[in-house]
Amino acid sequence: MLGERVDSWMRGHALSADTVAALVLAGCSVLLGLQFDADACYFVLSLLLTVPLAVRRRVPVLCAALVSAAAFAQWLTVRDSIGALPADVAVPIAVHAAVAHGPVWAGRLATAAGLLGAVLGGWSWPQLPVPVSLHVVLGALLGSTVVAAWAVGVLHRVRRKQVDMLAERARLLEAERDQRARLAVLGERTRIAREMHDVVAHTLAVVIAQADGGRYAAATSPETATSALATIGDHARQALGEVRRVLGVLRSDSGESVAPQPGAADVRELVERVRAGGLDVRLTMELPVPVEPALGLVLYRIVQEGLTNVLKHAGAGARAEVAIRWEDGGLAIDVRDEGGTPRTGPGAGGGYGLAGMRERAGAHGGTVTFGERPGGGHVLSARIPVPS
Repeated sequence: MLGERVDSWMRGHALSADTVAALVLAGCSVLLGLQFDADACYFVLSLLLTVPLAVRRRVPVLCAALVSAAAFAQWLTVRDSIGALPADVAVPIAVHAAVAHGPVWAGRLATAAGLLGAVLGGWSWPQLPVPVSLHVVLGALLGSTVVAAWAVGVLHRVRRKQVDMLAERARLLEAERDQRARLAVLGERTRIAREMHDVVAHTLAVVIAQADGGRYAAATSPETATSALATIGDHARQALGEVRRVLGVLRSDSGESVAPQPGAADVRELVERVRAGGLDVRLTMELPVPVEPALGLVLYRIVQEGLTNVLKHAGAGARAEVAIRWEDGGLAIDVRDEGGTPRTGPGAGGGYGLAGMRERAGAHGGTVTFGERPGGGHVLSARIPVPS
């Protein structure tokens, strides 16, 4: 645990950690020089070799170039006097930094320079008369330190790439999760907006029709006006209940409906309410098998929107016919009217109503079309496939 914290701190404070390490290495070299009464050249070369290590991860190419130049200057100037220095350990450290943190070409050049330095060092050292084999062994030993630094640097580079790939993958997964969450929120908002539109638009259409009729009939037929007010109250209460149900979904922690939604079994009641509101509606429903709740809600909303459009746009004295049946392995819904008034506005094939019906049907692989009838009026047709 402590090691992980130290490693994390060192990765987060690379310049500080490298500066401390370089100062420690330089201090040790200076103390050894003082112990053995070394000359000024020893101290200068030791500092030239160790000080660049302070930026070995920040600017690895510059660090490798400075260390290589200092090591070559050491070989040229003191190979026959001082020889090797304790600070020469900076060479494999610089090679490792260039391979692990620098460009690929810099790592290759630094490794080649280190191996060349190993050959030169094996040729010149030790300075005593020894067999050639000992020079070869020393050169191989120096070269092995460079190769080891190269290998550790490659492993470090690969590990860093893997860490970066994992971090990028985690970022992409997080972005994907956020996108899915945004899409889910957008889908839920669209669904609730569609529900609210279906409820409010239908109810307001009936209320407006009844209010207009009751206002004209109030002076001559109070009973008709009273009936219109009763119908308005019934539809308003029905709409209020459905609005409360939709709002209950928003307040529910589970996101599920807190009250049953309308379905195929409620279509007859819907038609009766519209008929009571003054529209002559005929219903033909042939469903020999039960309709699942999700599909039943689609059926109900399409019929509701179709009748709402008839109330709003078909004109006075219009008649409507609703036909629901199984057809070619799917559900067929037709809402026809015989109104003679040309349709304009959102209900005439645009706006939220038709778009909402197409969205509902499209979620089940179905289609919704709207157009004029040959004999006058209009027809809203929906075809929804039902898997067997």
